[in-house]
Amino acid sequence: YYYGDGSTVKGSIYYIDGTNWTLADADAESSASGLLAVALGTDPDVDGMLLRGFVTLLTEVEGTEAIGSPLYLSATDSGIATTTAPSGNTDIIRVLGYSLHATDNQVYFNPDNTFVEYTT
Repeated sequence: YYYGDGSTVKGSIYYIDGTNWTLADADAESSASGLLAVALGTDPDVDGMLLRGFVTLLTEVEGTEAIGSPLYLSATDSGIATTTAPSGNTDIIRVLGYSLHATDNQVYFNPDNTFVEYTT
């Protein structure tokens, strides 16, 4: 998807807030419930943003990956995937996709259209 303003980091997970791509974070509904994408370069309208498909994430997935394990948006580090569903008060739990390799950050990125807000 070739659209948007701002500077991105290839392989990080972003949400769009109108025209700007911002690092996604499970700590806030506004940054975890809408359109998510993985940056394919440093300029979203030139390099593009991956909305769904196979991709290698920039940063190591948090937790212990296994092939086929579901991935979630991290609540501790913005723009990063984790194998553990967020569990802090008001964290957003949303499946981002699935791990394809135990150590190489290769994932099938396919964010679910539904999400749950965790409350304690």
